[in-house]
Amino acid sequence: MKRKFIQYILRYLTKLILWRYKPLIIGVTGSVGKTSTKESIYTVLRKRFKVERNILNLNTEIGMPLTIIRGKDAKRNILLWFYNFFHTFWLFIFKTKTYPEILVLEMSEDAPGMIKYLVDLAQPKIGLVTTIGDPPVHLEYYKNINQLIEEISYLPQSLSFDDTIVLNADNPLVLNLKDKTVAKVFSYGFSENSDVKITEYKLINTEDLENIGMNFRLESSGSFVPVRLEGVFGKGQIYALAAAAAVGLSLDMNLVEISEAMKDYKIERGRTKFMRGINSSWLLDDSYNACPDSVRVALDLLKEIPAKRKIVILGDMKELGVHSNQAHIEIGKNIANVAQVFIAVGEEMVFAKQIIDNEYSNIETFWFKDSQEAKISIKKTIKKGDLVLIKGSRAMEMEKITEELRK
Repeated sequence: MKRKFIQYILRYLTKLILWRYKPLIIGVTGSVGKTSTKESIYTVLRKRFKVERNILNLNTEIGMPLTIIRGKDAKRNILLWFYNFFHTFWLFIFKTKTYPEILVLEMSEDAPGMIKYLVDLAQPKIGLVTTIGDPPVHLEYYKNINQLIEEISYLPQSLSFDDTIVLNADNPLVLNLKDKTVAKVFSYGFSENSDVKITEYKLINTEDLENIGMNFRLESSGSFVPVRLEGVFGKGQIYALAAAAAVGLSLDMNLVEISEAMKDYKIERGRTKFMRGINSSWLLDDSYNACPDSVRVALDLLKEIPAKRKIVILGDMKELGVHSNQAHIEIGKNIANVAQVFIAVGEEMVFAKQIIDNEYSNIETFWFKDSQEAKISIKKTIKKGDLVLIKGSRAMEMEKITEELRK
């Protein structure tokens, strides 16, 4: 079935369901961290509210409406599409008490006009912008970074006086969006002026990576609460949790209630998870996706973990447009400050390998054209006690390497 036809029908069905049930919509966008933030918000809010969110990355003009109508990801299956249509009419005619009162919707910015389309369709009352990267992912689809920022800024611009926009106070490009909205602004981060401030962050159990976690404190309006989590760690996750706390506070939850809910938060597959690897090594699987900012966050985490030897296996960072070559060079420099071995995967990651080979002769490097080739040869490189980071853009299929290196 033609995509445009499906999109048109889904838009109509979505409007029907939103009119029928009138859920509170929370829209989440940004160039990094959308999915973790969405999952954190969902975890916190379900402690008090009936809430649902998009599953996986159903965050486009097709995927987001499927969440709203509670449909199935039919792809090219015509029978499933007919199921979705009839299911929606049934949902509209026979009102169910199980429909959520809050929907947390991740909104993709991977094409010009996408955020506007999704925002106009769902009409969020709470918006959240995570991070605008340096350079941001999906930049290849825009004329320049200003056009991408303008795309993301449509979310705060669309909100009214009674609405709320939650912004990352540590990202200047995001925080500047406060000047583009009339909504109430709620910020989060390590910054002193954050409405939800993160303090006293520390990794715990770094000698026992099966139980690694973190301690931190959340402060807001003169109140604070300590949080201790096992199995959840790293600044990428702490930003997602702080964002969720900001949303919870905007809905009159308190910090104690929020911190209790956070104990149920689980990291999604392929995102900053430790697992045992071959030859008594440890794998830090962050293979789901990659952009310069998320790679730097992963490298900072790697720097904090003690290990005999640190290996970075990194696939191409896609969708960076004209900034791609330089971004890969800069990441090469970042890797050189952390790892003793660098394994580059993909045509663009060659630039990272070259800068390391030219300027950091003490680091051992390898290159493979793709993850399939890499996984065949890479096993002999892993030794006892190694700590191995695996990361790359979705198109690089770095999870194949993770599976090959698992014990």
